[in-house]
This record gives sequence, structure tokens and C-alpha cells, in this order.
Amino acid sequence: MSKPPNLTTPPESFVNPPLTPPPTDTKPSKPSNQASCIIRYVQLRKAGLSPSDQPWAVFQLLPGDFELLIALLKADESLWGFFDDKVRYDYFSRSDRFVLRMPTITHDSFCYSVSHEILRQLEIIATGTGEAAEFAKNVSCWGSPRLQFPADEVRDEVRDEGEASGGDREETASSKYDAHEPDAAFTHRNAQWPGIIIEVSFSQKNKSLKGLAEDYILGSDGNIRVVVGLNIEYKQSKKATISVWRPQYVKQRDGREDLVSMQTVLDQEFRDNLGTLAPDPATGLELQLKDFASKGLIENPDTINHRVFISSSTLYNFLTRAEASEKLVKETKGDLIQLKPGARKRRRQKTPPEELNSDDERRLSEEEDRVAKRMARRDGDYVGSVSPADE
Repeated sequence: MSKPPNLTTPPESFVNPPLTPPPTDTKPSKPSNQASCIIRYVQLRKAGLSPSDQPWAVFQLLPGDFELLIALLKADESLWGFFDDKVRYDYFSRSDRFVLRMPTITHDSFCYSVSHEILRQLEIIATGTGEAAEFAKNVSCWGSPRLQFPADEVRDEVRDEGEASGGDREETASSKYDAHEPDAAFTHRNAQWPGIIIEVSFSQKNKSLKGLAEDYILGSDGNIRVVVGLNIEYKQSKKATISVWRPQYVKQRDGREDLVSMQTVLDQEFRDNLGTLAPDPATGLELQLKDFASKGLIENPDTINHRVFISSSTLYNFLTRAEASEKLVKETKGDLIQLKPGARKRRRQKTPPEELNSDDERRLSEEEDRVAKRMARRDGDYVGSVSPADE
């Protein structure tokens, strides 16, 4: 399934994509089987085939695989264009996990309804006067932007170097970064990062939600104010829940403060195991207007305290309607018109052929060899500093 239509057109990412540093001797000369599977998946998707129906497919890469994977995809301009525009993915640098997102109709429809309800309430606030109204006018939904965060070790290294030199240093480019494409992101027009992230999860993705929330919050230095997790599928259950994470500073014994991702709402049900609406009408997804941007854009927090609330019953109705829509499509019971009697369907001629064939496979293999040789040459050319402990 392709990306859902964005409510507004996002940029390619909120930060400049990192450059690839000199390769290290830990990088493989050829991609692992898992990386090759990802390339094959992209080829099949580009050919119009559906290689998998998993909404959250996890691939365990080897060190250096991600950089090689991106290089191989970029070596084929057409394939890279398709991947960059149509494929949604996540990369967790600390564990070298690569995830392909393939949202279902239920997933997309539910997220769309939630996002539009939030926008509807923001529009009501924007019709008023004062700072709150002006603030609300500048918030929009960016659909599924690709967010890239420098990995922790890169950020720490740059920060330490900056402190040692007695001045500020910009973070240097590095291939070590985390990449995520959330289901929805709300941002203020003057903000670097979204204020609110929404992730709709299924049973497998739900296991990664805590890590996702941590990447969003710590990766943005707390500028992402809220991460909302809406889990709409538990195994053998119709239960649906809300989880919320927020940035928080925790003071240590030595006086230092650590920024952490704090879960403030833990699996609050809006539908139980049997598919029944949660009994408490006061429960639901509750946000504040000031959550939609970093604190630096809010002069007086007391004037930006409007409530944005979606009740459990509304979430329940959104989910029920989304599930019904998917069921209708899967059972081919939706309304449609038939082809006119005697009419034929004529497709355009494909030039060059777009189907996968032996030439595609041979070209991919040649591209792998070229990239591997180029990376090997760069390994030989790069001379890094060696400390006595490394000798």
C-alpha cells in the first residue's frame, strides 16, 4: 500500500539527510540476505506486486548494511525514486533494525479520521481572537514526513568536542542516524520539529512503540512534545488502547539532569477485549494547544491552554467505521460499476519494460559489485587518526 495522502505537502525531511562518512572495515562488501530481501521487496513493489501483507515487517541488518542498502538503491535512479517517494520505513541505528511499513485500510482510515478531528478542533480555536487563535492558525498536519535524528553516539561525540574546544559546534554529518516516518505529525509553521506525533499500531508494531517514542523525543531534544500511540489490534482480542509519552527532565544525585521519554498514559482502553466501548465517557485522547509546538514558540503558556479532546466513544466510532470499510473491500462487497459489455481494457505500452526479468537481476548484481568496489577503494584511501590503544 502506498503512502496515505498527506493533509499538507511535507518536505523530504525536517533535517538535512546525513552524508555517508568514510566506510569502516566492519562494513560488508555485499549486502546481507536481509538487505537483499529489502531490495527485492522494493523491486516487486515497483513492479506492482504485493510481496507481503505485514503492516510492520522487521529486518535485522548487519553493521554497515544500511549504508550499503541506501547506496545500492541510489545506484538505480528509477528504483531509488520509487523507494524515496513510495516506501515508508524506519531504521533503528542502535540495533541495526530496518522496518518496512505497509499500513492497512483500517490503519490509514482510522489515522485519517483522528487527524481530521484534531484539525477540526484547531480550526474552531483559530476562529477566536488573541494569541491562542494565532497559534492554532499556524498548526498543520504534515501526514507522514521522513524524520531523521543523529544517533546518540554521534550527538555525544560532537557535543563533547564542542565543550572541549570551548565553543559551539554544529553536528557533523554521519550515516549513523535514526529514521522514522510517523503515521501523522502536527507542527507549527515556525518549528523545526513536529509538536505531536501519532502512531497507529498493531500487535507487532506495539512492541516497538516505546523505542519509537524515545527516538522521537530524545532525537529532537524534547522539541517533540507528545507521542501518541493508538494500538488497534491485540492478538485474539478486539481491545484498543491509548498510550502517551512526553519529554521530562529527571534530576540525578550529582545534580545533572537527564532528558527521558516518560509514559504518561499507559494502555488506556477505549474498546475492550470483546469489542465493547469503554464504559468511562470521560476517557479519551487529551491534548493541550501548547503541545503542538516547542516551548520557544509560546510566549505566555497560560494563554495557550485550550483543550483538544477526542472522546473514547468518538475513537470507537472511527475505528469501527475503518474496520467496516476494510471488510467491505476485502469481501468485494463495495459498490462499483461493471465494464461495458464487449469493451476491452488496453494498457499503455511500457518503455522500457517495467516487469522484473533476468536483466533486472543481472543489473542489480552488477550494481552491488560496483558499489562494493567503490566502498573498498574509499576504505583504502581513508586515513583516520589512531590512538595508542588502537595500535
